[in-house]
Order: sequence, then C-alpha cells, then structure tokens
Amino acid sequence: MRAGVIALLFFLWLISGEDRQQTDELQDYLLELKQEANITESRTFGMNKTHALPTVVSTELGELFHPEGKDPRAHFYHNVTGSFKGEWKVDEGIASSVQLELPLPPAPPKETISKDNGTLTEDGKSTATATSIPTPTGSSTVSDPMPTEEPKDWIVDHNPTYLEEVEAQRGSFQFNKSGSFAFSIEETEATEQVNWVKGTWRLKHDDNEDYGIVLNVHGVHFVHNGSFYMWGIPQDGQMPLWHILELMPDNASFSMASAAIADHYSKRIKKIEDVIDGTERFEYPERTISEESECHYQMYMQLGAIDPTVRTTALRDLEREWAAPQGISTIRAPHLNSTLFMYSPNCRLALGVKNSVGMKREKLYAKAVNYAGLAGSLAFIQVFLLVRQMEYTPTPSSVSKVSYWTIAIQVFIDSYLCMLHLTTGVLVDFLFIPFVAASFFSFVLVAIFGMRYMLVIWRIQRPERRGRRNRAAAAAAASAAASGNNNAAASTPATSASTVPDGATAGAIPVVRPADTMPGGLPLPVTATRPVVTEDDSPRSDMQALYGRFYWMLIISLITLYKIAISSTRVQNLMISVCALCLFSFWIPQIVRNVIRGSKRGLSLWFVLGMSITRLALPVYFYACPENLLGHETTRWIWGLVLWVALQVSVLLLQDWLGPRFFIPKKYLPPIYDYHPILPTADEESGRSGSVPHGSVQDCAICMLPIDTAPPMAGAARLSSVVGSLGRLNYMLTPCGHLFHSDCLERWMRIKLECPNCRAFLPST
Repeated sequence: MRAGVIALLFFLWLISGEDRQQTDELQDYLLELKQEANITESRTFGMNKTHALPTVVSTELGELFHPEGKDPRAHFYHNVTGSFKGEWKVDEGIASSVQLELPLPPAPPKETISKDNGTLTEDGKSTATATSIPTPTGSSTVSDPMPTEEPKDWIVDHNPTYLEEVEAQRGSFQFNKSGSFAFSIEETEATEQVNWVKGTWRLKHDDNEDYGIVLNVHGVHFVHNGSFYMWGIPQDGQMPLWHILELMPDNASFSMASAAIADHYSKRIKKIEDVIDGTERFEYPERTISEESECHYQMYMQLGAIDPTVRTTALRDLEREWAAPQGISTIRAPHLNSTLFMYSPNCRLALGVKNSVGMKREKLYAKAVNYAGLAGSLAFIQVFLLVRQMEYTPTPSSVSKVSYWTIAIQVFIDSYLCMLHLTTGVLVDFLFIPFVAASFFSFVLVAIFGMRYMLVIWRIQRPERRGRRNRAAAAAAASAAASGNNNAAASTPATSASTVPDGATAGAIPVVRPADTMPGGLPLPVTATRPVVTEDDSPRSDMQALYGRFYWMLIISLITLYKIAISSTRVQNLMISVCALCLFSFWIPQIVRNVIRGSKRGLSLWFVLGMSITRLALPVYFYACPENLLGHETTRWIWGLVLWVALQVSVLLLQDWLGPRFFIPKKYLPPIYDYHPILPTADEESGRSGSVPHGSVQDCAICMLPIDTAPPMAGAARLSSVVGSLGRLNYMLTPCGHLFHSDCLERWMRIKLECPNCRAFLPST
C-alpha cells in the first residue's frame, strides 16, 4: 500500500514538472509574440526590406494583378476557404534574369578564405571570424554566410551569398521537372477589407517518386480585388509576420495589411493567455512528410473574376448561406479558379501556376454529403440483397452450392469501405457526420449479415473440407506404399485398410491400399477404416478460425496498402490495378465451384446483378466522373473493370441456363459421382462388400419401404439402351454404399448432405 502511494505521488510530480515546463515555454512564446507585434506596428512602407524584388519579378506581378482588359468593376469571392489544385512549372527565364540583375559569385576555394580572412592553425584549419566579404554589384554588404548567432528558425531573414549556397538550400527536390500542387487554405475575417490567410502547400512531381515539399503559408487576402500576398516557408522554419508587409505594392495596401496582422497578433496573444490560464487548449500544428528544402517563397495569387451576369449581392447571399445555412434559395455557385506566381529569393526560383481549380469548403461538404448518401444507399441495397440471398439458400444443400470465397471477398471490400469512411470522418472534422453514417451501413453489412453468412457456409461445408483432407491423406499413404518408401506399409496384409495401432505415434497417417479407394477419388465405403482426422466441431472453434483468417488477411492487406501509398505513381497505378482486378473478381470462385461440383443456381439472379452494379458504382464515380469528391482524374481503364465484372456475370448466367460445365472440355472436367450406377449381378458381387447386387431386396432407410433393383425383363432388353437404363433412376447409391429411393434421398439432400445411415459426406448432385 505504501509503495503504491509513493508511486502515485512520483507520477503526479512528473506530471506537474511537465506542466511547469510547458507553462514556461508558453510564457517565452507569449513574450516573442508581443515583441513581434510591437515591431510590426513600427514598420514603415518601403523601409527595411529584407529582400530586394527583381525587376523581372515586378513585371510578372504587374501582369498577374493588372492584366490587360481587366474589368475594373469585376467582383470576386470574399472567402475562399477550401482547396486549390493544379499544375506548376519552373520559369527558367526568370531565374536567369534574376541572376543577371542580382548576380551571385561562386564560392572561392577554402584555402583562399583561410589566407585572407583567418589564420591557419597547426592542423590546417582556419580560425576565420565573421567579417565582411566583398559582395556583387547591386547588393548590400553582408556578413559571413554562416554567422553563429543568427536564428536558424527564421530562415526568411537569410540571404544567399554564393551560388553553391543556393543549390544547397534547394535540397534534393528536382525543380527542373514540372508537377502538381495542392493548396489547402483557410481564411478568417480580420478587417472589413482584409482577411487573414493560413494554409498548407504541397509541391509534388507527376511521377510521385517523392513526398514533395510541404510549406506552411501565411498571408493576407484583399477581398475587394481578389489579391493574395503570402509567404510560404518549410515546416521547420518560423517567420515574423512583418515580412508579409514587405510584399505590399503601395502604402494603402500596407496600412490595411498592417491592421489585419495586428488583429491576428491580438487574437493569438489572447489565445496563449487563455491557454496559460487553463481555459483553452494549445493546438500544435500538424506535420506531414516533406522533402528537405530551405527555400522560402513569396506567393502572389489572383482569383478569377466572377461572371459579370452574377450580381455582387447574389454572391454575398450565397456566401452567407454557406457560412450560416438558413435554407434560403440562392444562385448556383460560380466557378472558382486562380492564377499564382511564386518567387523564392534565397533559392532564385520562379514557379508559375495557371488557372488552378478551386473548391470552397462548403461545396466540398455538399459533395461529401451527396457521396455519403450514395455510399449509404448502396450499402443498404447490398444488405437487402444479401438477406434475400440468405433466404434463397435456406437449406444446407443449397448453401453448399455457394462459394465461401465469393462472399468473403465482398465482405472484405465492405470492411475496407467501413474503415475508410470512418477514418475520413474522424480526421476531417466537418465530414464527421456524413461519413460516419456511411460507415455505419457498411458496418451492419459486414458485422451482422456478411460474417454470419460466411459462418453458415463455413460450418455446412466442413464435411466437404474433411473429405478432401481424408482423400489427400489416403493418396499420400498409397503413394508412399507404392513407391516403397514405407516398408511397414508394404508388408501390411491385403485387407480393406489398416487401422492405426493403439501405440502408434500421434499424428500418424493410416495406411490405405490403392485398391480400397473408389474410382474418381471418392470416399471409401463405410466398412473401410478411414484416416483419423481430429477436428473441433464446436461453433466457437468455427468462429475463431473464421475471424482469425479474416482479420489476418485484413492486417496484411493494410500493410500492403501502406507500401503502395508511399510508392511512386507508376508502382501505385500498377498495384491499384492488380488489387482492383483481384477484388472485383469475386464471382470467379463461384464459377469455379459450379464447375467442380457440377451445380448451378447457387446464387439468385437478383443477388448477382444487384451486387455487381452496386459494387461498381463507387469505382465508376471516382474514376469516370470528372466532378468526383477527391478531384481524381478520370481514366478509360475503369470501363475495362466494368467489362470484366460483366463477363463474370455472363458466365454465371450461362452456367444456370446451359449447365455449369458448358465451356470446359470433357477431358478436363473433374469427376462427378453417379448416384445411379448399374448394379452388378449377385454372382459378380460374391465376396465383395459395400455394394448392392441386382435382385437383392433392401429397404430404404428414409421411408422404410423396399427398393426395386431387379434387372430389366428380356423383352425390355430389346429396347434401346436409353430406355433400358431408365430403371436406374428409381434408386440412388451413395459413395458409402447405402441404397435409397431417388425421391427420398433427393429430398433428404435438400436438407443435409450427409448419409442418413452413416453420416458420411454426400457430394452434391
């Protein structure tokens, strides 16, 4: 008891220490924010600029914000919280012009630096200090490129000195290749004219061989003209917000941006003070995987003008309805696009983006709700179809015709959809309700109906699996005896089968002679000794086996999907195509089972058609609809997947109409047991057991009436062989050697596929 109290006190002490450390860090951060706010208020337009803007960049900005033919009465969206996607490309011409206007020399040899700026020590190392070095024409005097006291986090304050330094700051990302970008943006109103902007910018290559570069973006949006002035810096860097003021083109915009930044500082300071007081929680920024790069970017974006036929008041009503839904009828949302120019002063890069497509968060939410409704409706229809299929197969005989793997693959797809919808709803706050609702219907389909049907199929088809194992064990023992590898088996007397001695080693396979197996690999008669197979038939063991296999496959596939997600685009496309082909081949196991067993109509027509259509709906939506939720590019290969599923459905329907083996040559067909064999005469069967000769009188174990197995009369022998063989249809002989009336055994087999006498497994007719 005393030890537990001491441990509890020690744990509370550790927690209190962490709280004090976090409070001290927040106090330091609060002090820095207040200092930055004071510095921002003291800034003056056109003074103390960190980076000089090259003439060629100024020309590009003039064309961006003041293009020819721009209507001065044009109006724009006032809030574009949402996302933008498009293609980016490096402008090498602008980079060359910047180098000509603001040239950077190559770094001199290390020996020269040591002789000029320092003293060589005994080991040949320089003791140079941070002294002034000559700078190229047009730039101011700067200190040594690596001063020890410069704050490394504030990378925006750092100017390159040599060309080699520019290359080092660019990192391993290949800017000479074009690619795609995704810009997630969030706006909050700061003043009546200016909104505060923050977001995340990801730059990637088309081949997706890397993670791309992720930038944290901060800036301002002038709502009256749709212009954005922003800084983009790497995730590890920090930037004083007064650098945004250096991007302003005139004194008026400088004053409005300064007021917006002051408002942002005041809100941020109030937030930190509330966190220190314990009334609020501190939200740490999220981090994503990014390539190493120290480039920081001046980002200039111009929104596309709204169609002049749309009035400003109508656009404002639309945005108000989106922000606070009241059920008011509004106009259809105008198209949102933008043009963007990025310039990196420390990496001498210029990136251009033309006509990027934007989607406001409200429109994305509307699409998400529609998609969730579609996914939930499809799952509900699939539940209805699965219930109808379960009613279509009420007996063990009918369930034995259904392929376990056909149902398992479909349940596997539904489990992934359930996890995908649930994860998306948890990670994206404003999509929680619609996606969790869609996930609920998928969960019902998987956990309540799908797994239950799989368990029923698993239990009913257990004797079939046991029979295959017995035949495999008998074949292995017979092969070992025939090849002479098992001397003990070779010396066994020629009886029907040898039994396992009481003192035999556990797990030993009984010796079975080849002559004692029936033609076609069918089970031995009931009088023969069978291989000993121990299997737990309890429902709990069935559930453990079923759920164990299912969840292990789920975990392995999740790991595979993770490996696919971090691979290149080429590998992703290949693996996604292979996975889609495998998952949407869910009718193939049923086709194969129909061929092996010679059965048909195991699945209802509505189940086959309905499941095929509903399962293809989501892939067609994402890969064939250009306005899909994810903005995924359309591809023609999706129609190949549709044709593949349609081909499987066609084969299933033809199997029901033309026979399950209509497309397989007879020489490749697996054997099917004949329940109506020609029984031999009594003298031919003398000395044999397990068969019923002609003329013998036996009673059916089901109806307890005699079975007529008498041979045809002499007059009937002159009839055709087809007519003469019709008498065999009156009786049925099981593989275990028991005789029944055909009608009696057929009715029995609709209920159970077990012999009424010995409970041996009966192959389906």
